[in-house]
Amino acid sequence: MMLTKNSHMSYSDRQIIETAIENGSTKQAIATTLGKDKSTIGKEIKLHRFLAYKCNLPLECAN
Repeated sequence: MMLTKNSHMSYSDRQIIETAIENGSTKQAIATTLGKDKSTIGKEIKLHRFLAYKCNLPLECAN
């Protein structure tokens, strides 16, 4: 697949990246699917990532 020269990712591209990450795909696999370079995918992930906390409860003390 040819690499595209678009300067921006579309919303649908970002949805594909999100789904692929949730399914455990590598950056290289995502890049191949979208026709982008893997560094572009890595930059996109880094730019739009956020940390999701699974639990808001404080940890109990062992003592």
